[in-house]
Amino acid sequence: MVHLRPLPTPYGWNQGGVLEARFSGRHLETVVWRGAAVEAADLEPPLLFSYYGPDRQERRPVAIDALPDHLVLAVLAAEDARFYEHPGLSLTGILRAAWVNLRGGGIRQGGSTLTQQLVKNLFLTQDRTLARKLREAALALLIDWRFEKREILDAYLNEIYWGSSGGINLMGVGSAAWAYFGREATQVDLCESAVLAGMISSPGSYSPVSRPEKSLQRRNWVLQRMGELEWLTAERLAVALEEPLCVAPQPVGARQAAYFRDRAAAEVERRFGVGELADRGYRVLSTLDRWDQEAAEAMVDWGLKSLEEGWEKDSKASGPLQAALVSLDPRTGEILAYLGGRDYGSSQFDRAGSAERQAGSAFKPVVYAAAFEDGVAAPSTMLEDAPLTVALVAGKKWTPQNSSNRYRGWVSTRTALEDSLNVPTARLALQVGLSRIVQMAQAMGISTRLQPVPALALGAFEVTPLELASVYAVVAAGGVRREVHGVRGLLDPAGEPVEGRPLDPPQRVISPQANFLLTSVLQGVLDRGTASSVRAQGLEARLAGKTGTTNDRRDSWFSGFSSDRVSLVWVGYDDNSSTRLSGARAALPIWARFTWKVTPPGGYSLFPQPEGITTAVIDPQSGELATDDCPEVLTEVFLAGSTPTEVCSLHGDWQRDPAWQTASGEQVEGKKRWRWFRKIFGKDKKAKPD
Repeated sequence: MVHLRPLPTPYGWNQGGVLEARFSGRHLETVVWRGAAVEAADLEPPLLFSYYGPDRQERRPVAIDALPDHLVLAVLAAEDARFYEHPGLSLTGILRAAWVNLRGGGIRQGGSTLTQQLVKNLFLTQDRTLARKLREAALALLIDWRFEKREILDAYLNEIYWGSSGGINLMGVGSAAWAYFGREATQVDLCESAVLAGMISSPGSYSPVSRPEKSLQRRNWVLQRMGELEWLTAERLAVALEEPLCVAPQPVGARQAAYFRDRAAAEVERRFGVGELADRGYRVLSTLDRWDQEAAEAMVDWGLKSLEEGWEKDSKASGPLQAALVSLDPRTGEILAYLGGRDYGSSQFDRAGSAERQAGSAFKPVVYAAAFEDGVAAPSTMLEDAPLTVALVAGKKWTPQNSSNRYRGWVSTRTALEDSLNVPTARLALQVGLSRIVQMAQAMGISTRLQPVPALALGAFEVTPLELASVYAVVAAGGVRREVHGVRGLLDPAGEPVEGRPLDPPQRVISPQANFLLTSVLQGVLDRGTASSVRAQGLEARLAGKTGTTNDRRDSWFSGFSSDRVSLVWVGYDDNSSTRLSGARAALPIWARFTWKVTPPGGYSLFPQPEGITTAVIDPQSGELATDDCPEVLTEVFLAGSTPTEVCSLHGDWQRDPAWQTASGEQVEGKKRWRWFRKIFGKDKKAKPD
């Protein structure tokens, strides 16, 4: 059972309450919130970053009605006990200050009311001159006449300076309560309230962090002053004076997820119309998972250092090796982790959302998605892997080659994608139609301009890592596209939700059946294909994904997913230098470690099989039904009604098969034998690096 403090949500402030988790053995059975069973409940979100202007001011606005009475009374006791009685100026305070100053031979006490202090902070300088004091008094009278006392007190508590933390100025009681005690201002107790109230006159002198003894003395003075004013009972005062000084300082100036912070600000402006967040008191409720983000930063740091000490040692590139990592929840489109480079302090350029790099083979799933969706091919469809030349305009020609510079003859569609073969993919793209592939890519989330040219099939165009991650999110979500976003909501300084543009509704891009075929093939990439090395690293979950390597190995990609997470990694140099890397060598290890690190407690979810899918055991070389003589067999997925009916023609004794004892038997047998020779002797068994 947990008692939750008030916390911000996209719908406004949740005032907290009792959250109860009921277990049956080791399994969570029910979550009860305020006495009622619920499917989910919000927990207090951690602070990841703040937006600061030139004055570097931290603000956590809080309405006075939400503050505990003892906090308000402590401030009044310390600064202006007659606040509700005077008209903005206190004659007794002025006379008392004048007497103190006269005896001290200089200005030692100001005699300012709370209203005067507010005026000085908002409108005037800190100069101690007669002219400034006269302007201060006049403005205080006007404000007291114009506004209600509670409004003035509300403004004062949210505007007064409360010291600094990590070079950040603490403005208002909300930021002070968090910086010194790690609490919301609504939750501070009596003694903490007295500490805060005692700091107002001199935050540096009475800081509970840097000068605890002075702070304790000042706190006790405030408590005794509250007792003199009869705002505390003698019993409560005695107990409070005996309490130790307890502080829990928080790193206010810490900036986590710096690249994401900039992206979130841009999204706030685009969706909510708020262009300036610095020192404004808005609360941005992000989708980022703090632990996932820390894992992303750690794994990218590990991966890049390993590569620079290994494969990329003595690189001639003009700058350091860089990386980007994006992790999404495909069920919602929420960004869970976001890293735009290895060090924000050295370079603020966001490589995850702004760097346009060639997609290479990481784009190939789009080609196969269109082919499966349009019924042009299925995983068992045979494609020819043989030299191909395509005539272009002005007499130019395009001749794609595999990374091994070898050809295998006839291969299945599954093998072509699992092993990232370029030539069969190019042939398939021409069958599907290049304009159709452009259409599919745009529907799946790529917004950069694409040209329907043959090289499109092999990813010969630029795309941002975030765009490419959104493509894989469609596949992970069963063929449904959801708007990728990093902001759940925005609260204004008063804690009220800011209305913004709603997220785009989910859109079906690929049928569930065609999407399942594609997912099955991409699972094979990890089981048998170019990403099979992850199995040796201990990642055993049934995941899917695709490697990608561009010309001269300038870009290395890997994107992998389950039905509840998509994570993409890019590695390369900012100056587009060539590398000794590949998707499997550079991006895949980072992805594998990150994916293992963020594994959910129950493991990654399996891909649900939709209706209309059947399976059959086939020979992977022929794509036909396997026989007892087939040296390799594979359980393949098919659309219902498209399961092959012919048995494997490459293995077994054909002469004994009654099907061959027909008038046309010799002709069919000859054709089958020719196919058999092409498949066997055209096969290239060399491992692929893509």
